[in-house]
Amino acid sequence: MRSSFAVVALLAELAATSAPADRYFGKLKMSALRIRYETMQIERRYWAHELRPDEALHLLLLTEDAFHAWGSAYPQDRWLASTGYNMAQVYEQLPGATAHDRAVALLVYVTSHFPKTAYAQKSRDQLHRGVAVKPIPAWAVRPSATPSHQASIAPSVTPSAAPSASATPYPPVRPTTAR
Repeated sequence: MRSSFAVVALLAELAATSAPADRYFGKLKMSALRIRYETMQIERRYWAHELRPDEALHLLLLTEDAFHAWGSAYPQDRWLASTGYNMAQVYEQLPGATAHDRAVALLVYVTSHFPKTAYAQKSRDQLHRGVAVKPIPAWAVRPSATPSHQASIAPSVTPSAAPSASATPYPPVRPTTAR
């Protein structure tokens, strides 16, 4: 009988602290599930070369907007720590100062808002090791891109710091022909 009351109390607490599936956040009106899904998809599409760094960064910034709206509405939601940490991991893979700064900000957010979670410990460890600013990968450099366009993607990276085409483990992107 006591265990029944404990389960009911736990479910009531979860219902009060967790975002419902039909609640939408941010400019793109994303649910908590969609925020988590989009974070994973942005990473997958980036590594599959379906998104260039600037496109991935843009989508991740919009997803982060929804994440913070979710965190404001449901600050005790149990998924926030893992989602924030995972989003920081994706930012860390993207080139440029903006991605670096957003990764650090999310790691700090997770450590300060969820200090007793495993994700807070991972975030502290990551902050202690440092978060590097990644250069633009060779596969993402457009042949017709001007230096000013490249600078807008990763303003802290000089062209000489970018890896050479032979140093990248990724094959070059081949243009597709229209049918």
